[in-house]
Amino acid sequence: MVLLREKTEHQLWLEKYHSHLWRSRREPFVEHYQNNYGKLPIWVAVEVWDFGMMSKLYAGMKIADRVAIAQKYGLSDGDIFASWLRSLNFIRNVSAHHSRLWNINVLERSSIPTGAAYWQSMNNARPFFYFCLMQVMLKVICPNSRWHERLAAVIAEFPQAPSQALRIEDFGVVAGWQSWSLWPQK
Repeated sequence: MVLLREKTEHQLWLEKYHSHLWRSRREPFVEHYQNNYGKLPIWVAVEVWDFGMMSKLYAGMKIADRVAIAQKYGLSDGDIFASWLRSLNFIRNVSAHHSRLWNINVLERSSIPTGAAYWQSMNNARPFFYFCLMQVMLKVICPNSRWHERLAAVIAEFPQAPSQALRIEDFGVVAGWQSWSLWPQK
């Protein structure tokens, strides 16, 4: 009798990586590294990953390494940051597949951060909460980013006339959000 073992998360991740690598095999940078060095170094390999692969890699890291990364974003718990990445992967997938995002019920929810009082006024089932998480990350990754200005412009374009069918609150926007310390002030 042959016993079949289930594959580990790591084995599944490696299979997905090799699948992505195979799909990208004709990319000049992949060909160059494979022909000259055999394997791709991490800074090259990430170019063939999708966001979910990055999220799963983080989730599989040693706890101390996860905490060190989470602390860069003001978190003390690597599990919370892992939940951020899973949620942002969900948001990314909805957007990438041109699905409706403005009032979607987020299925992969992150915990609401502690600290600033405005977090408690937010709904982690709505996309705006995750746009706020993106802003937290952008302040670290790219402090000079103007992304927040583009987001504010898009929100400002939303129809102001009250409607039962179309409300900005369904996106999760909370009154006074632009005055929060999270968002750079002009």
